[in-house]
Amino acid sequence: MRVRTIRGAFGVEVTGVDLSCALGPAEEEALRHLYATECLLLFPGQAIGLEDHVRLCRTFGPVLDEGHKGVGYVSNVRADGFVPEGELYFHSDFAFTAEPCLGISLYALDVPAGCPTLFANAARAAARLPDELRRAVEGRSALHLFDLAEQRGDVRYRTGMLPEGPLAPRWVHPVLLRHPLTGDEILYVSQMQTDRIVDMDPGESEDLLTRLRAVLYEEGNVYRHEWAVGDVVVWDNVALQHARPVPPSRVPRTLHRVAISDHSVFDLVPGFAEYLAARGPRPVAR
Repeated sequence: MRVRTIRGAFGVEVTGVDLSCALGPAEEEALRHLYATECLLLFPGQAIGLEDHVRLCRTFGPVLDEGHKGVGYVSNVRADGFVPEGELYFHSDFAFTAEPCLGISLYALDVPAGCPTLFANAARAAARLPDELRRAVEGRSALHLFDLAEQRGDVRYRTGMLPEGPLAPRWVHPVLLRHPLTGDEILYVSQMQTDRIVDMDPGESEDLLTRLRAVLYEEGNVYRHEWAVGDVVVWDNVALQHARPVPPSRVPRTLHRVAISDHSVFDLVPGFAEYLAARGPRPVAR
């Protein structure tokens, strides 16, 4: 196994390992250590099946059953594909619930040029906050929300846009969140799902969020991953946020998706499962 740093901010490329085969205990322990410290692992040039992808992700935590054998699809050609089209603003999956998803993995099956995934390091951003900005957010919390009816990724969700109920889940998290596994401090506000800082004048909240996002999404804190067929990427969904520019139109794009989490959106959003049963199933965006 060989490990190479991708960027100074975060992430490592792991080569010399065949993910179509079961890993040994020493390899699994080494990968868990890298995952906890680096937040993002890239395994290029892999040729794996569904079971292989799930087996890899179980190295890092419990795997959700989101589709066939635990694998879902980010796809614009499959009927069951998640988020098939359009831009995705920066976000952390399930931030609008009590327990955000712990990790995510994508495996590139069919990827066109010009459709990267962007990652922002929220743990590094927390550590780099200027003292004055840190003092302004210490002890503060922010409201996160999402629209499960529309499931658009190219808007910033606000309370005035959404009704109350299971289709508009929302949750309040500390702005400086402690990672549930590592204990690291995370700057937990996002471009897509953060409405406001609670118990603060709206204008002051908006000004503060603008300054926080400037630290979070500054160029040196963002890794742009240009996909190649066979890439497997596993990342910490609490420590990192992800985004996507508008994909090329009418060009097939499909990636396996595995979620590392204790709970699904159906566990975390009361009433959502009943809503889907009444109207018929559809893929659920994150």
